[in-house]
Amino acid sequence: MIYLFLAYISYPFVFFVSRFLAKRDKGSVLVFQTAKIGDMICTTPVFRELKKAYPNARIGVVIDAVTEPVVRHNPYIDEIIIFDRAAGCGVMAKVRFARELYRKGYSSALILMPNTANILCAFWAMIPVRVAVFPDYAGATQRRLLKLNTHIEYHIHPRMSMETYLRSLRHFGIDKWEMDKEVYAEPGADEKARIILKGAKGPFIGLAIGTGNALKDWGKDNFLTLAGKIIDQTGYTVVLLGADKDATTGEEIIGYAKSEGRVVNLCGKLTLTEIPALIKMMDLLVGVDTGLVYMADALGVPVVVVAGPCDMSDQRPTGSAVILQLNGVWGCVPCSHTFKTPYDCRYGHKRCLIEITPDDVFKGLRKILPADNGIKA
Repeated sequence: MIYLFLAYISYPFVFFVSRFLAKRDKGSVLVFQTAKIGDMICTTPVFRELKKAYPNARIGVVIDAVTEPVVRHNPYIDEIIIFDRAAGCGVMAKVRFARELYRKGYSSALILMPNTANILCAFWAMIPVRVAVFPDYAGATQRRLLKLNTHIEYHIHPRMSMETYLRSLRHFGIDKWEMDKEVYAEPGADEKARIILKGAKGPFIGLAIGTGNALKDWGKDNFLTLAGKIIDQTGYTVVLLGADKDATTGEEIIGYAKSEGRVVNLCGKLTLTEIPALIKMMDLLVGVDTGLVYMADALGVPVVVVAGPCDMSDQRPTGSAVILQLNGVWGCVPCSHTFKTPYDCRYGHKRCLIEITPDDVFKGLRKILPADNGIKA
């Protein structure tokens, strides 16, 4: 409530200064998207459509540090501003960040992740035009803070969050758009990917074995069993993808598979700016609802998604995909949404994930892959 109180008492000052600042150059838009990697990839059409409509505009983005590599080489973004969540705690930290944004002179803000920090920083930065997405899950304080913005775009279920992001562009005079997502690797990444897979016999199936959210973790044993099935019943080589923390699990999968050269552990071997080049070499990627799955989808690589608790009407792959979910089996599914993301199971059982078996995933895999690559009927 303290933030609501401070916002209301500062409103008259911000209102009048914002009207004066409306004379600023209108050719600049600052996008606020401080969510995780998958959400950022689903935001990339917004940058493209803004730049396509206003090629001379300055497009900036406020992001979380973890997603910076995802947009570092995006040609439609002119400025990347990192919001440090830890340093941004507290009123004065938000005021300081707002002052930094004020000095950058943006004339418009597009708030796609409408949390308290993003709403207040755009408001206190006195950006004259502030367009915000109104989420389907908003608390009382958040709903009141959202009224501080000049324009609102409501997210209405079951519309995809990406569609809501793009619909918000109508407040900038953009009524037509494409939903194609984009990711860009750094220069030289293609060559590094070829070198790192040199000697491995294709074709390749990627397994994204890591996740930043424990609620979505399908489990090491399931990936062990799935890798074994792929080795035993297909002619594909398994490529394991993940962060440094997943490397040990990758080594266990190699030991379990007991197949020389048929499993390649690349967990932690490539950066987020390099991994798109590797994913492009995959025939298919398997994973939970995580950033690498959306990266593969953006690159045109088919995916099999163990959706578990995630609301796939909110956010899902738009290309060739098999989505595995026990809808209707458990009354709590889905519980994880774009604008409301829990990090543990409130019932403590995660049955929505546990009861999706490696057999289920392998059947999904067979629906996508051609039958002439050694897949046994």
